[in-house]
Amino acid sequence: MAGEVRVEADTVDEAIQKAAALLEVSAGELEIEVIEAGARGFLGFKKRPAVIKARLLQKPPAGDSDYQDSAIAQTEGKEPDLPIITGEQENQVEQRQYVRVADGKIYVEGEGLPATISCGPHFELYLNNQPVTGVVTVGAGDSIEVKPRIEKEEGTYELVLSPDGLQAKLVTSPGRLRTWKLKDQGPATFLELEGSLVEIFEPALSREQLELELGRQQVVYGIDPEAIIQACTATTEQELIIAQGKPPQPGEDARVECLFPTTEQYRVEVGEDEKVDYREMIVRASVASGDLLAVRLPPRPGQAGISVTGKAIELPEPADIELVAGQGVEVIDGRRCIAKVEGRPHMRRLRGKVVIEVIQVLYHRGDVDLESGNLKFKGSIYISGSVTDTMEVAATQDVEIGADVTGAIVTAGGSIVVRRNCIGSSLKAGGGESILHSAEPILTDLQDNLTKLQGAAKQLADLAALRQLGTAGKVDMGYLLNVLVRIRYKKLPLIVDNLVKLVRDADGGAEEQQLVHLARDLNKAFSSPAAIQALDLNELDRMCTAVKEIMEGCQAVPAGTGDITVNYSLNCNLRASGQVKVLGRGCINSEIKAGGMVEVKGVFRGGSICAGGDVILHELGSPGGARTQVRVAEGKRIKAAKVWPNSVLQIGKRIYKVEMERSMVMAYLDSEKNLTLGTY
Repeated sequence: MAGEVRVEADTVDEAIQKAAALLEVSAGELEIEVIEAGARGFLGFKKRPAVIKARLLQKPPAGDSDYQDSAIAQTEGKEPDLPIITGEQENQVEQRQYVRVADGKIYVEGEGLPATISCGPHFELYLNNQPVTGVVTVGAGDSIEVKPRIEKEEGTYELVLSPDGLQAKLVTSPGRLRTWKLKDQGPATFLELEGSLVEIFEPALSREQLELELGRQQVVYGIDPEAIIQACTATTEQELIIAQGKPPQPGEDARVECLFPTTEQYRVEVGEDEKVDYREMIVRASVASGDLLAVRLPPRPGQAGISVTGKAIELPEPADIELVAGQGVEVIDGRRCIAKVEGRPHMRRLRGKVVIEVIQVLYHRGDVDLESGNLKFKGSIYISGSVTDTMEVAATQDVEIGADVTGAIVTAGGSIVVRRNCIGSSLKAGGGESILHSAEPILTDLQDNLTKLQGAAKQLADLAALRQLGTAGKVDMGYLLNVLVRIRYKKLPLIVDNLVKLVRDADGGAEEQQLVHLARDLNKAFSSPAAIQALDLNELDRMCTAVKEIMEGCQAVPAGTGDITVNYSLNCNLRASGQVKVLGRGCINSEIKAGGMVEVKGVFRGGSICAGGDVILHELGSPGGARTQVRVAEGKRIKAAKVWPNSVLQIGKRIYKVEMERSMVMAYLDSEKNLTLGTY
């Protein structure tokens, strides 16, 4: 139909403006039929265009009613063939009423044809107090009221009691009101009402509701008033501890606290910059007699708790434990465990019991080397292999070595047994008794020489006074002593030197330390001619008295139990408080000091023996005349099946040097204290 178009646009208002521009008339001269109001959709989905039909209003000649009837008759029952217009054209349009939204109210203004509005999905539209829907036309005289739609979602809450009854936790999610506020729009001849979402959150529950829920679940103890207020006013999701019970205070079971490492051995931890002796990196746990090994701590009862429902939370009685004494230990008052012997402490746990024991022997399989580290143990040590170069074995009791000892140090408070050979090593068995016994013949020589020196010095001083060379107080006694030592008592500094060498490694008790101090004083007094010249008769008398006292103490020391037994010795130092036995081929270039008897089944060649008891040898010295010396205490004997020349025998202070080969020799002191060589 001429003068009629079908137009599509994003909104109805835009479609009307397009239609007016196309027909070159004002919007007020058009008759509008809205076919589709359109929809904006959400994020581009389900968007539909607005579609209208627009036609020119017919203006019949004045008073010509037949024209209007004829025009209407021509259009009835026919579907007009309308072009679809999508292009934009601009043109001047005529005046028409328009609608706008401001501050939540709708205003219709202007003159001309009515405006058009659509309430949209979020609002309810009332026109002249009547609800309307869809697209409606409104004029300036209409009463228009818009009400937003309201969606309400109730809040949720849950009161949860912990399984142990110590907490009541309230989990809330607030209620929510969803409504829309009109946006300011227009002015336009067509408006689709738009709004902005407004959400209002409300507390999930009231105080009365919460108190009812607490009562329903019987929560009566430890309620937090501040948490109650927060729960009834919170407009966000919350997890609140509404009530807190009193936790029970658990008691402590009885326990045994071990005061020693529970592993047989452990590795020493060192810092990056520390110096490390890899032989001392591994430590074996051991204890001495009288050491406190473990303490039993009695059980301590706990305190009951209270749940949020007011019920008592009881605790089981703490378990008790018994401290049991194993071998080598003693339990005092059921609480303290004391070691009765030396050895390795060990703990065993049984049902309701802890057994503490002390194992007196440390068994070491294989060699003692850098991998195993040094062995130091309070007790006895058994080694199935060898002790290798630079290693050290120390025990407070016995040591037994199944193979060789090479370039090592072995120290025992008891005896030492080496099943095979001892080469370039130092063995010390027993305590300080071995040094005291070995020092006794040296001290005898010292006393004899010092007494003679003292007497000779007095005689010279008296002789000088008689010849009127001066009074006794004016005689240079230091000079006289120096001359006597240089001419008549040359052996005195050598004897002192032997004593210093003997005590060089001493580390024993009080008697041994007295011997060490005496050796230092004597060495200082006879170390040089200048030192000797600084002496006087009073100082010499004091030294004679000290030597005599310590010699008598050495003679009173009983023979020790620290024996040494080896198969063969080469370049070794053997020192024992008891006996020394060499069961194999013998000893070459070795030093033996024994508090008791020395017995060598084979040859003793080179070196020396100093014994507190008898010395029994198969062969002494060598055909080549290697100097070999044997010294025993006064009253003891030296026996040898064969003695080679250049061998020196000494009993007490009596010395005999063998000048020719002899057999079946027995050396002893006769009734006049002279050293006699006999046979057996």
